[in-house]
Amino acid sequence: TKTEVTLVVSEWFFDRSLHLIEHLDDKDHPFSEVVVMVPPAAAAHDDYDLMTEVPVRTQHRGAPDFMDLCEADIKTDWFMITNSYHHVARHVDLMFTPGTFKPVIPFTPATYAFCFKYPYCKETINLAQRFNPGHDKVVQDMDMLYNTEMRNAFCKEWKEQNGDEGELMYKHQQRRLMFRKKIIGPPGPTGTSYYAWLVR
Repeated sequence: TKTEVTLVVSEWFFDRSLHLIEHLDDKDHPFSEVVVMVPPAAAAHDDYDLMTEVPVRTQHRGAPDFMDLCEADIKTDWFMITNSYHHVARHVDLMFTPGTFKPVIPFTPATYAFCFKYPYCKETINLAQRFNPGHDKVVQDMDMLYNTEMRNAFCKEWKEQNGDEGELMYKHQQRRLMFRKKIIGPPGPTGTSYYAWLVR
């Protein structure tokens, strides 16, 4: 079964993603469209069709870059996210379970050796546990295959809890902030929180 998948590329200028796009046709990948997320003031390319056969469109951000996961306008049922500093691997396969058609997602166990000794990772799990208190898996944002409909529902709930741009994420953490100058963690939604929300 052929499934259409969008690739979202977080861009901070307007041309850093060109290398990725120019080499897409050399790769064996499942992407049927690319959405390049750019800052509001960045110029948009109108010559992507000269670089690749894959349809590419630019979306100017209306929120900070860490909200790209929730803000990308996706037309397909599935999508993945990367940034302009990466490129697509020579061969990309997406795995789904037979029958139930659920994606198989790589993860790292949330243990001291792999996660908790790193403040950012530990905080990523703390935030995910707001959705699922027993959550114990770290999923990298760029390894996750997101279902667009599920992403929309997750982001709606995430924004209700944390504010439209994450401004409420650490609002109730004043006690923790008394013991440290700042909390080292993600400023927005993550693949780990999305997965915790999905499996709760």
